[in-house]
Order: sequence, then C-alpha cells, then structure tokens
Amino acid sequence: MRIEIAGKTDVGRKRKQNEDAYLVLKPPLQPRLSVDALLLVADGMGGHERGEVASGHVRDVFEAVFIEQYPEFLAAYTPESLEAALKTLYKESHSHLRSLSEELASSEDSREQMGTTLTVGLIAGDQLVLAHVGDSRAYLIRNEMIAQLTEDHTMAQLLIRAGKMTEEEAAKSRYSHALSQAIGASKRMSPDLAAYPLEPGDTLLLCTDGLTRYLEAADLMEAVQQHTPAAACEHLVELANQRGGRDNITVVIARVQADATAAAD
Repeated sequence: MRIEIAGKTDVGRKRKQNEDAYLVLKPPLQPRLSVDALLLVADGMGGHERGEVASGHVRDVFEAVFIEQYPEFLAAYTPESLEAALKTLYKESHSHLRSLSEELASSEDSREQMGTTLTVGLIAGDQLVLAHVGDSRAYLIRNEMIAQLTEDHTMAQLLIRAGKMTEEEAAKSRYSHALSQAIGASKRMSPDLAAYPLEPGDTLLLCTDGLTRYLEAADLMEAVQQHTPAAACEHLVELANQRGGRDNITVVIARVQADATAAAD
C-alpha cells in the first residue's frame, strides 16, 4: 500500500508556548521491510516549560528507535511483537519522565509533575497497531463512516463507565480534561494496545484535545473527505482556532491507498 501522510501543530490563540509534539516517519523504501509508517501525537503538561520537555522527550525516543534501530527493532513483524515493542517504549518513557520530574522538583523546589499524553500508530502493510495513553485521540475514517479507536483516559470517562455520569454530563464536567493516567504524571501507567485491519482508501487521524474540544467527529470526516491530508490538517487547525483556540492544536493524518503495481496486476 502507498501512504500519504501530513501533520501540523499550532500554539493556538491563547497559549504562549506549544506543549504539543508530533512525529510522522516513513522508513527507506529499500530494503522493503514490514513497518511502513509511524505516526505520533503527544500533549505535554507540567508548567514552567515542562510540558514541552515531556512531549518532546517521547517524540525523540520514538524517532531514535525508528531511525537508528530500524530494521533490527521492527523487522520481525507480527501485530503481537509490535504491541510488545510499543508497550516497552511506553514504560521506558514513563519511567524516565518520572525520574526527570523528581530531579527537577528537588532542584527547583517544585512539586509539579511532568507528563504527557501519547498516541502512536504503526502502519505495517494492511495492519494498524495502535498504542494510547491520555486524552489525545485516534480515528479511522472508512467510506462514509468514522470510528474513534481510542478511549479518553479521563476521570469523566471513569465515571461514565461506573454509571455515575452520562456522556452529556461528562462533556460539561470539570473532570472531562482531568487525566486518569499519563506518561510520567501518574504512578501507574498502562497503555491501551490494539491492532486493526486496514483497507485501501482508509484514513487514520491522530490529534490532541486542542482539536477535539472544538470539533465533532463529523467535522473531521468532512475535512478528510474533501481535502488532501496536508490541506485537511491546515483546515482543521484553522477551524479549531476560529472556534476558540484556547489550547495547542495538533493533528496527523495518514491516507492508505492501493499500491500502483498491485492495482495494475
């Protein structure tokens, strides 16, 4: 399959610095190996520029692994092996950020915890392997349908699952953006891991909550259907800013298409 990928991040209209980070990587075409692309979005938190450090750290970790250790790290592909690899990277990033937070706390006399959301997608042939912690999101657009692949790790979502709050109540609740777990910022961290089959024409969209607090799923699908991935990223960020832009905004879009040689056959 051929993959067209684009990404964009924006500070928004109210924030002074951008604590979001994103990454889009495609390996060399030769030798052709199993993993075709990596997509990542992260939304940092912690104040005093720590959020920027946290999201930038996880981005750099995944970039280093994908570039420096590819193909050794990813060549032996199965969905299960990639899920295990992602879980290991999540745990290592979590441990490192907690240690860094403790060092900064002791040197700066501050108890603010450094952390970040982290949503990562690996596209390998006709498979998507997804890992997720926090309230950034991943969506799959197929034909005239859009599906949210991730569940928000927020206190509001926990209350919904416990039957103590409705979806409508959660949207207006102060718990809607209170994270139940994040890389580095929570004592325990357990990423959601899943694999999904991909079809030609599918589009994967990853984004931070600076986008989804202003846009509905229908807005995302419409942008993807009417624009190229690059133009859709530009359009969605602009739309989120028009509707408020109170947070940093990041979106990554990957469109999967049938390989030209396969189509010819």
